[in-house]
Amino acid sequence: MKKNDIVSGKSVKDILAMDNRTFNRLTESELRKVVGRLVSAGNKRLRSFEKSGESSPATRYIEKSGGKFSTRGKDLNALRAEFARAKGFFESKTGSRSEWKKVQKETQKGLEKAGVDVDPENANKMWKAYERLKEVNPAVSDKRLKYLVLQEIADVLVDDPDLSIRKIVNRVNKSIDRIYEEQAAINDEFEGVSGFFEIE
Repeated sequence: MKKNDIVSGKSVKDILAMDNRTFNRLTESELRKVVGRLVSAGNKRLRSFEKSGESSPATRYIEKSGGKFSTRGKDLNALRAEFARAKGFFESKTGSRSEWKKVQKETQKGLEKAGVDVDPENANKMWKAYERLKEVNPAVSDKRLKYLVLQEIADVLVDDPDLSIRKIVNRVNKSIDRIYEEQAAINDEFEGVSGFFEIE
C-alpha cells in the first residue's frame, strides 16, 4: 500500500475493512490519517443524533467511553483504541439514525404482535421516554425487561398521551420493582417475538 493511498479515495467502509496485517503495519502518522477519517464521519453521525434530540445504545456507549471521537494528543496505542471504538460504533446496528429507526420500527412491530397497542403519534414519545429511563435506571436495559418497560410506557401514554417525558419516566421508574417481578414470571408466551427486543 502506498503511503499516499492510506485514505485517499477510500470510504469509511473501505477503511473499516482493512486487514489486520495492513493495520498493524501503519505508522503513527498513517494511523492518525485513518482514524481522522473515522473521527470526522463518526462525529457527523453524533451531531445528527444531537440535533434530533435522540440517542441510541451506540451513541450512549460513545458518551460513556470518552465522548466524541478525536485524534488529539493520542499516541499510537491510543489511536488504535480510538479506531476500535469508532469501528464498533460504525458496525453497530444503532450507530446511525436510519438504523436506529429501523430497530425501533421492528421493536414496535414486536410490541404490536404481542398485543401492545402503540399509537403511531405516541411512538416517538415512547422511545424518548424509554431512552431517558435507561439513563435514570440502567436496569431497564435488561433484555427481558425492555419489553415490559416499553409496554408500561405505552400503557401510560394510552391513559394520558399529553404527559411530559419527565412525568412518564418518573411514573414508570416507580413501577420498576413490579415490572421486574413480572419479568421473572414471564413464560414462553413471548419467545416467538423475543428477537424483536434484541436492542443493544
